[in-house]
Amino acid sequence: MSRGLKPAALRPATHALGRWSLSPRIDWPTARRRVELATRFPGPPRGTAVRPVRIGGVAAEELTPPHCAEGVLVYFHGGGYVVGSPRSHRSLVGRMAGALGLRAISVAYRLAPEHPHPAALEDARAVWRGLIAQPGLDPGRIVVAGDSAGGGLTLALALSLRDAGEPLPAALGLISPWLDLTLDVAGRRPPAPREILLNRGLLRAFAAAFLAGASAEDPAVSPLLGDLAGLPPLVVHTAGEELIRADGERLVTRARDAGVTVTAEEIPGLWHDFHMTAALMSEPAGGAPLRMAGALRAHFAGGG
Repeated sequence: MSRGLKPAALRPATHALGRWSLSPRIDWPTARRRVELATRFPGPPRGTAVRPVRIGGVAAEELTPPHCAEGVLVYFHGGGYVVGSPRSHRSLVGRMAGALGLRAISVAYRLAPEHPHPAALEDARAVWRGLIAQPGLDPGRIVVAGDSAGGGLTLALALSLRDAGEPLPAALGLISPWLDLTLDVAGRRPPAPREILLNRGLLRAFAAAFLAGASAEDPAVSPLLGDLAGLPPLVVHTAGEELIRADGERLVTRARDAGVTVTAEEIPGLWHDFHMTAALMSEPAGGAPLRMAGALRAHFAGGG
């Protein structure tokens, strides 16, 4: 990773692509197409096999690194519950799968506003139940992770499974998680002058499309507001300059207070969801997805 670019060299291009992909002057279908174009590079690691699958009736991509152990990484992509796809996240998910030595299931959950809450959570539960129904696949051999809105979906899924008394994954990985939508609905999100991807207007638009009248105070929507006791170990990454950094920081504090094992890392000088282009960056940014995978693997090994 030391041979990668310094983040400062990627900042202007990342900012420009973000503004182009998520312009307020375009509709959501256009934004989705632009996100797909903006994230075509870098691709998954060499040797990673990618194929479409359906798990529990939900579309997904399976990414299989060259060397795999028994088990699965389930991944929920970011994008405000409105944009993004397994295709947009192949680089990140492929790198994490390779570092874990597990095949990954990157879930194409339904997107708002066509499919507002609770569609994404319903799809997440269907994928989980479909996986654990497979012969020989122990829930303790599954880790679940996601970035941004996908991080929120990861935590909401775990809360839902715990409340229903269902088996839980070995560990959860949350990258730049979006966890408290009440701040965005009410316009109370503090600014972050150095953020280059998100802005408060965009978060309000994401929240409005996703909620479609549902309450942002529901822990299934804003899982940071729920009871966190009894959750699996958490691995949480935040960036020092991102707009929603406080969501991850509050999660770390509240989860530890609830007795949950938490491994946390905040990488200074970086923007929201920088893990998406970490393969292009020098350390410490470049290795962040691999460190996330390493922390998840420690809990996976302990639970397996």
